[in-house]
Amino acid sequence: MSGNPPVLYGPDNRPLRQTGAKPYGSYEVSRVAGGLRGTLSNWFVSRNTAYSARMERQVIADRAEDLAANDTHAASSIDSIAVNSVGTGLQPQSRPNAKVLGWNEVQSREFQTQAEWAWHIWQQESDAAGRLSFWQNCLVAIRTMLIKGEFFRIPLMINRPGRVFSLALQAVDPLRVYTPSDLTEKENIKDGVEFGEYGMPTGYWVADPDDAFINYDLASCDFTKVRAKAGHRPGAIHNFIAKTEEQVRGVSILAPAMKFFKDLNDYLEFEVVGAIIASSFPVFIETSDPYGTAEGMRSADPNAEKTRYHESVPGTVLYGNINEKPHVLKSDRPGNSFDAFVERILRAIGASIGMPYEVIAKDFSKTNYSSARAALLEAGRVFAMYQKWMVDGFCQPVWSMVLEEAWLRGMIVLPKGSPDWYDAVHAYTRATWIPPRKGNVDPLKEIKANILAIQHNISTLAGVTAEIGGGDYEANLQQRSCERKLERKLDIIPPAEVKKQSQKEPSDDSEK
Repeated sequence: MSGNPPVLYGPDNRPLRQTGAKPYGSYEVSRVAGGLRGTLSNWFVSRNTAYSARMERQVIADRAEDLAANDTHAASSIDSIAVNSVGTGLQPQSRPNAKVLGWNEVQSREFQTQAEWAWHIWQQESDAAGRLSFWQNCLVAIRTMLIKGEFFRIPLMINRPGRVFSLALQAVDPLRVYTPSDLTEKENIKDGVEFGEYGMPTGYWVADPDDAFINYDLASCDFTKVRAKAGHRPGAIHNFIAKTEEQVRGVSILAPAMKFFKDLNDYLEFEVVGAIIASSFPVFIETSDPYGTAEGMRSADPNAEKTRYHESVPGTVLYGNINEKPHVLKSDRPGNSFDAFVERILRAIGASIGMPYEVIAKDFSKTNYSSARAALLEAGRVFAMYQKWMVDGFCQPVWSMVLEEAWLRGMIVLPKGSPDWYDAVHAYTRATWIPPRKGNVDPLKEIKANILAIQHNISTLAGVTAEIGGGDYEANLQQRSCERKLERKLDIIPPAEVKKQSQKEPSDDSEK
């Protein structure tokens, strides 16, 4: 077989010249981005090693935690995303695949009722520590992810008196997961995560020293290895938003603009200090007696002119001696561009985390209806992404485990002739997750638009109910049915019927 490259022919059946095979045959344009000219001459990108990447991630996590605790705008950014994405919880609505399972509508509704009641019981005892309900667990989880870049939950089976379910979730601080000092040379362990074939996680190394003191010199004897899978169930739930192909640990959302957060916080603090000093009305005393300050060269005459020192509190005026005149120390800060400068920095910070300025600063004073709605729609797309991420990576796997245990305990009874649970587990555990209520900028306009969308089959009652009220449309219809029955019993005419009756009655002019 010849080692020559294959010959390519053009439309005229003549061989094409292989310019790419010649070492000096390139005619590509030189790109400035790859050059070292001008302002790019000192731009050299550093790459992390496995060790430096771990240390960098830990420093970022520590700094992000400090910002979330002490920086107003960082705290606002974290809370805005967490509250609007999870808020009071993502609520499941059971949606079994009736076609796959061979069920009729009555059987499907019976299963939905059993599944949602089992979930209602479990979510109150979801926390292994017994402190948090499931929606609170979700809120803590997404806050931890935003601050530290990831979160860990370990599913446990706890047999404790008073519990209905054994399943519970144990929270683990991400800073406890790292590689033991005696296993750093193992190629299949990276930053506390042990990998198997194709890069699939098989275990997590969680520091658990006897003295509860975490340091990075601990050996594997001070760690607990948690399996990533326990049979068909997750042994550990590790969630982060991956932004590169081979990323193994998460990075804080505050990382790209962390320097802006810190510098802006320091700048505002210095401006406040300057304003406090200026508001104290400090006075500097100038004397026309140059020799009066040389106290050591004068006699200690009690009747002589004295140099007096006095510490003032805000709002006081100091009176000096003879030949002294006051000079008020003024501060010209903040400057005229203060508001515009701070707003520009906050817009840059918001762009880095996908949030509009109005959401971070909680400032809608410069917006009208259209611009406010545009800002909230932009933020809503980010919130929807986090909701989808939470559902797929955390809520849905937990829902499946809860329903499995409920079925094993007899709390869910399958109709006769149904497939075995493990043969159709995906059909049994299918669910729709309802996000927290978003609210409206102009309720009247938006509700009218939703009514038209339902009437013209553009949207559904279930979708609109979830978007506006964050509830269950079936429960709403049942409640409205009860309310209408009560209205008829009490002879209360609904406003809609009153309006119809008034339109049917002839006016006085028509009678004449």
